[in-house]
Amino acid sequence: MTPFESYTTFLALKNHFTTDNYDYIKYNGKVGAKPSSFDTRKDKYQFYKLSKHKDPLKYLISNFVDGDLKWIGDLFSDDSEKVYNEWLKRQQSLSYIFEQDVKKLCTNFNDCVIVKNGQHPYLLKQYLRREISIETVIILNDIFGFFGHWNKKIEDGVLWPSIHKKLLKYKPFFHYDAFKCRKIVKDVFTS
Repeated sequence: MTPFESYTTFLALKNHFTTDNYDYIKYNGKVGAKPSSFDTRKDKYQFYKLSKHKDPLKYLISNFVDGDLKWIGDLFSDDSEKVYNEWLKRQQSLSYIFEQDVKKLCTNFNDCVIVKNGQHPYLLKQYLRREISIETVIILNDIFGFFGHWNKKIEDGVLWPSIHKKLLKYKPFFHYDAFKCRKIVKDVFTS
């Protein structure tokens, strides 16, 4: 990846994760940036460093998913590399982590996702406490489709909408074995 490509990838992912009107997948990561605009940037050295990373795209995705990445300079810390390595571990052992996360949930799945008195459901609280992974929440929603219920019933107008947006924006960037995950859920909740 060239430094300019790392610049456009950063811009595209930033737009994807922070705006409502840009979809990285739909537009195939294309943005209207020009090499001349890149050449005039004072922080272009950061993009040179990013282009030398072993996997700049996944490095960026992992850090956008983990936090509010606003500036390219935020990427060059020990924390950013740690976030990337933890994200890689989750991707490499997604089924195992999913199974462990599901086992942490209530014995009755409905108790985990039902919104009571407009408050955050148990599953969302577990995610906020980092007890379960973001991937687990997305996979469970793919299986059971409870985000619509949460959108109607959760009375929090600040935290849940931003989390919901992050979950939806992140979903296209990871893949999992749907059959295996459904089997895990069935095994855990029927035993």
